[in-house]
Amino acid sequence: MASPLIKNLYTTTFSQASSHDGSLLAVGNNEGKIVMFDLTGVAANQESGIGERLKSPCRVINAHSDAVYAMVTTDAFCISGTTGLIAGRRWSEVRQPQSQAAWTISLECDQANFGTPEVNSLGYDGSRGLVYAACGDWRTHVYDLETGKRTQTLEGHDDYVHDVVASGDLVASAGEDGQVLVWDPRAGREPRHRLAPHTHTQLARPHLGRFVASLDLYNDWLVCGGGPRAGVFHLRSLALTTVLPPPKPAIHVTKFTRHAEGGDRGGIVVAGVTPNLYVCSMAGMVTAQLPSSSPSIYTVNVSEKPFTMMTYGGTSTKIDVCFNLNYRDHTVSLLEE
Repeated sequence: MASPLIKNLYTTTFSQASSHDGSLLAVGNNEGKIVMFDLTGVAANQESGIGERLKSPCRVINAHSDAVYAMVTTDAFCISGTTGLIAGRRWSEVRQPQSQAAWTISLECDQANFGTPEVNSLGYDGSRGLVYAACGDWRTHVYDLETGKRTQTLEGHDDYVHDVVASGDLVASAGEDGQVLVWDPRAGREPRHRLAPHTHTQLARPHLGRFVASLDLYNDWLVCGGGPRAGVFHLRSLALTTVLPPPKPAIHVTKFTRHAEGGDRGGIVVAGVTPNLYVCSMAGMVTAQLPSSSPSIYTVNVSEKPFTMMTYGGTSTKIDVCFNLNYRDHTVSLLEE
């Protein structure tokens, strides 16, 4: 059996979620653990103008037997996804030592073709109470949180689905096959739009492959990246409008912030197989280049209420913390003291 020291050397952070009231941050890793941070003191001091760093974890939950690949938040629940399973834990109870998952959803498995699929990403549609699970069986499964039942399956990818996001009336997914599919679930089962970023000369990097690992939606805009460079697309025209840095490494995170159309303030976060996180404007100008404790970054979480905080991590036992999008404030360990 590997020693705790050796296991820590191979710790990878895959996912994050923060409670809507800004009091808790949850971080999921490759060992099936969810590391919880209490942000109450940080929030109080940010409001008063006195900076305070995150302290050590307030609790570590042995959540799953496999990696916590995906997390998403609702008003009531911290939802995590792993191989074959989605689980919801009440934010109000996660500090308690004996708290358990309030509910679980087992994925229906196609053992003949795929075995038990992993949940690579989770999206949440709060207006309809739906959770979208991007999975290794080439599909995105849709579940009703009230009943726990699968209501729909979005198909169209020819390989496993890396990421899914729900925004307004649209749902978009990104896959290993190099496709980005955009649906309006109200209008039927067929995607409204199909994008193939690797077919654009400005984005193509054949030596890295065509896979699209990450995407995000903001009004009429979509940002995505993976093997191809990160790029911004206008959904009404399907035109590529902006090519984003960095030029060389594979991309694992592309995310809009609420400043997406804020000009020089920056509103797109790009990160991947590089020890830096880039904050860019919609025009592609780099407004900040932030150092990372992780050689590869797999997850970025940006919360705006009750104060701005961005945390990012990956192949490391640490996460980096920013209280705006311009500089890294400090780094905190994911290990219990």
